[in-house]
Amino acid sequence: MSGTASPRDDADAVLIEELRSTLGRLEAALATIDDALVITTGDGRVQWCNASFEQLVSLPRLLVLDRPLDSLLPQRDDGLPLIPPGWHGQGAAAAGERFTVFLSREPMRALEIEWEPVISDPSRPLVLCFRDSTARVSYATLQEEVERSERRRLQAEVAHQQLQERQMRLAAQVVECPVTGLPNRRALHTHITRALRRLRNTHGAVTLLFCDLNGFKEINDLYGHQVGDELLIEIARRLRRALGPGDVLARLGGDEFVVLTTAEPEGEVFALAERLQQQLGEPWKVQGSVVHPSMSVGIASSSDPLLSVEELVRRADLAMYEAKTRRDRGVACYDERIDQNMRQSIELRRRLERAIEQDELVIHYQPIVNLHDGQIAGLEALVRLPGPEATLILPGDFIPLAERTGLIFSLGAWVLERVLSDLQRLATPGAGFRVSVNMSPLELRRQGFATAILERIHRHGVSPKHLAIEVTESMLITRPDRTSRELQELRRAGMQVHLDDFGSGYSSMSWLARLPIDAVKIDRSFIAEGSHDPRKARVLEAMVQLARDLDLEVVAEGIETEEQEQRMVRLGCGLGQGWRFGLPSPDILESLGKAGGDLSGSRAEQA
Repeated sequence: MSGTASPRDDADAVLIEELRSTLGRLEAALATIDDALVITTGDGRVQWCNASFEQLVSLPRLLVLDRPLDSLLPQRDDGLPLIPPGWHGQGAAAAGERFTVFLSREPMRALEIEWEPVISDPSRPLVLCFRDSTARVSYATLQEEVERSERRRLQAEVAHQQLQERQMRLAAQVVECPVTGLPNRRALHTHITRALRRLRNTHGAVTLLFCDLNGFKEINDLYGHQVGDELLIEIARRLRRALGPGDVLARLGGDEFVVLTTAEPEGEVFALAERLQQQLGEPWKVQGSVVHPSMSVGIASSSDPLLSVEELVRRADLAMYEAKTRRDRGVACYDERIDQNMRQSIELRRRLERAIEQDELVIHYQPIVNLHDGQIAGLEALVRLPGPEATLILPGDFIPLAERTGLIFSLGAWVLERVLSDLQRLATPGAGFRVSVNMSPLELRRQGFATAILERIHRHGVSPKHLAIEVTESMLITRPDRTSRELQELRRAGMQVHLDDFGSGYSSMSWLARLPIDAVKIDRSFIAEGSHDPRKARVLEAMVQLARDLDLEVVAEGIETEEQEQRMVRLGCGLGQGWRFGLPSPDILESLGKAGGDLSGSRAEQA
């Protein structure tokens, strides 16, 4: 068959070219028209517009097409839509009608609007014309519309101001917490203001004790908000019993209470803080369980009458956060060092956020060794945060901050993704080889965390049997039923669950038997002190025997010497971890995989 075009094909090509030229000339002509023209579908979505319409809506054509016309048009000067609602549904009934509106722009403009349906098109598109008719409107009419618009604006401002004043009056009347009956934040502000004002005429000090309940959110989640409210009422009753004459107890909201006192000597203030904690700490029975409430107390004091209320509250709040980091009595007094720590904390948070977003975190792997043959049985993944001057910040310095700020979720997701990616790049690991990943209590409490972990594993194509998660005793005890269900789901998929820092928490024989775990990691303090502390040595021996009786693997953490290694072998411990076998390193996983994917390499090669 010949490849030459037929005369008919040539004629069609010429006709198409002529149509294109005609449409181009028409488009150019419509672009010169001052009237804003737009074509919409029957339901009011823009199909085409000219340049004047683009100017009217202050948007280029590409951002206008296929959008509802109503959402593009400016408002009238009275705040109403430029065209009436449902205009496109009126069809031919409103065709040819013209009406004039005034735009809410400076200077005020009059706009004449009309539209017509395209009867010949079955889809019945609509053609609309927006024509500037300001020049045809008389000066008197335009001036009258300007004055009417100004009156509406003034009326709206007056109404808004009256509404704000009414809200302020109502808020001023509400000075009591509806749950506890204590003064609320507004009432406390008034009390502090008066106390500071009195310092102008008398010597003394104004002191705040900022009290924050520990674990109140967990109680709310576990037993419900009604029980939480009952506990708040009981806490208010208990704290009142610790107050002295003239002291004021207020509830700021949530789990925060503040005591205002004029007690001066530091000893008196700390004595008050201890009384508050003692009164609070009495056991409280709820739904067959016993709750032991506790709180952290931050103290801030000032004898400066010019200090603002907000600054005094801020200082007490900062001191409270400092108290939460202390393991002794949970009380801290504000000083300038706390402000400096806060600035460092802010810088650390920014550094962590940036490292997560820009993929700058580093994973170091530490070997877990079979104590009987010296072979590497697994690794623990340990995250590091790049610090200033090429240093590395250890987890103990940034994990608590990540948990306080909620960054722990994105941090945990990053760590798991990186570990799975590292495993994915390696050849097939040995049958018993596992990489352990630490889990935060906050991650563990999230509904459906097991499903989320398994989805990530499936996406990377890694076998769950090569992963283990490490949890602590306190994490399992907080919500045992739900946590156990989630962990069992992981174990059914082939993952292992390891109990970290075993011996440092609350374990008992009966409790340990119920936990959904496969291995225990003995806390390093027992390894370090077992050689010279006979009592710890006996406890260590009992823990290893108990774990073996329950058919659990035993990992001894923190082994640093040959003597410690040999002692754990004699006790029957199967696995060990510590400097004796190698420091955490970012390269160990890759070096282990070089020999054809055999990840059961000798520890001597890694040390």
